[in-house]
Amino acid sequence: MKTFKLLSSVLISFTLIGCASAQTKKPRTPEKPQTKTAKIIDKTVSSKPIDKPMSDDIKILTEGAYSKIEQPFVFVARSNETYTQLQNLVENLPPVLEIDFSNTAVVAAFAGEKNTGGFSVSIKSSAGRVSIETINPPKDAMVTQVITTPFKVALVPLEENNYINLELSASWKNTVQTYRITSGTFEYSGGLAGTRKEFGVEGTIGVLSFGDNATLVFNLAGKGVEKTRKLSEATSGLIKDGKIDLARLDAGSFSENPKPSLKVSGTTANNKLLLVFESIPSRIADGFQARGKIEAVKAK
Repeated sequence: MKTFKLLSSVLISFTLIGCASAQTKKPRTPEKPQTKTAKIIDKTVSSKPIDKPMSDDIKILTEGAYSKIEQPFVFVARSNETYTQLQNLVENLPPVLEIDFSNTAVVAAFAGEKNTGGFSVSIKSSAGRVSIETINPPKDAMVTQVITTPFKVALVPLEENNYINLELSASWKNTVQTYRITSGTFEYSGGLAGTRKEFGVEGTIGVLSFGDNATLVFNLAGKGVEKTRKLSEATSGLIKDGKIDLARLDAGSFSENPKPSLKVSGTTANNKLLLVFESIPSRIADGFQARGKIEAVKAK
């Protein structure tokens, strides 16, 4: 009996100690499941305009030894439309919104196929003239024995007259198709005094083409005028199914200031070229309007 009472006392003591321990120990709070916070990356690209190069300087946009163009060709972008067209020929160009075509132009020169590496393209600007030539590797240079198609794309500053006059080396000149003006008239009108002038046109137009892309090099002069009038300019656009569309051309001295830019449309067939010039609408109140039409035949 005494033994039973002793065991009961021991069991009760252990029970009381366990209860006291349970009361003093803080209850364990269940851990919250850890959540992974998704890191949001802002992929928005801000288009900051490319600074205009200093006078007679150019800014290289891209260059390389391999391009899609396998023949000598030059492309001159003077507008958003034509620059977008160039982006189909050359990869990794800056976005169109970064180019200010009011004071710059984009000139792309493709040298065509070369039997080895070591060739490159040079683009230089001086007083409105843009010279383009191929740089050959030195005769003793170790070059890769692969076919290359060198090219260069440059941002070229425009002078106050806003024209591009190309000066091409022999490899490009040999691919130009020359058309001589057979007939043409041009006129401009407007200004504060309501001036209107009409005159004939003479000269040549050089055409370089690759696929649906065309570059026209104008070397025109007024005929039967009281003072010298010239339109010397190069610009690119579309030529498809015999139809030509040039988004922007400088009027040169074919119009008085403030002169309009011109858009050009036309056709080519049977070695003949027919072009129509129209003013691009301007917000200048006292500005001039210009228009013209010329016919030309391919020189033999």
